[in-house]
Amino acid sequence: MGEAIKRELWEWTKALAFAIILAWVLRTVVIQTYLVDGPSMEPTLHHSERLLLNRLGYFLHPPRRGDVVVIELPNEGISIVKRIIGLPGEIIEISNGKVFIDQAPLEEPYLTQPTLANYGPIQVPDGHYFVMGDNRQNSRDSRSITIGFVAREQIKGQATLVYWPLRSLRWIRR
Repeated sequence: MGEAIKRELWEWTKALAFAIILAWVLRTVVIQTYLVDGPSMEPTLHHSERLLLNRLGYFLHPPRRGDVVVIELPNEGISIVKRIIGLPGEIIEISNGKVFIDQAPLEEPYLTQPTLANYGPIQVPDGHYFVMGDNRQNSRDSRSITIGFVAREQIKGQATLVYWPLRSLRWIRR
């Protein structure tokens, strides 16, 4: 085999190795995919939609109220998608169909139904978040004893884009 062919093969090998490493870094550090399972985030997200998660953003700033996030439930071996409602240190209360943060009503334009049942008041512990699905009547979320407050370490990333099915391509708004 000639020197020119060996050099060309070496260049292709380096380029392929770089592409594989770059794809791995992007997939594990920057973005990740997620499949929505169930109706708990309707009307914002629908069963079987595929999302892109931004994993890098939370290295730059903490999660914010209104962010749609994917949360890991290590005791169950699954991940779920929910919306951040309460931040560390805040007092959460649900009364008369409304969510209150530190006694002020929370504006939730993404909801199509009131939030049923009363809850709280209860304070979100430091380093934790209170999350809820947008379909409040059909959502297992921080109101449930099996989920409760979500530790920062459980948040895998912010859902930013629905990319599948293609007809549903859209940015996810806070």
